[in-house]
Amino acid sequence: MAMEERPKAGRGERGVVTVEFILTATLLFLILFSVVEFAFIFNAKLIMTGAAREGARRAAVTGGATPEAYSCIQEYLVLGGIQPGEVATTIEPRQASYGTTIRVRLVYEYPVMTVFLRPIVGESLILTAEVLSRGEKVRATDG
Repeated sequence: MAMEERPKAGRGERGVVTVEFILTATLLFLILFSVVEFAFIFNAKLIMTGAAREGARRAAVTGGATPEAYSCIQEYLVLGGIQPGEVATTIEPRQASYGTTIRVRLVYEYPVMTVFLRPIVGESLILTAEVLSRGEKVRATDG
């Protein structure tokens, strides 16, 4: 039995390895950046939900769409790194008495940062958070 000689790795095989690496690395970077982007989106959604929850609690205690409720929402958004001016805030009703349902709704247009995701999801995503609460403020009665 004669030993077969293996062909030596030539210049052509090194080129194939380089091409394979470029294709694989591109796919891995696409996945990596997508995961990071979705983490930022999820973080923004959590901040929005927390701000809506805190605003609903403040609105329930103060009696509706009060400046204190709006201020509470704005402070929470600032602490989370979201500009309050970029978030549409709705608190209904303007005045709420004990037992009244209070609805706090926040809408934020999240700008997509990753170039790879823009063709898939668009330039921005609309994130909403809505919380319902019951009014706890008892109105003073005349008499």
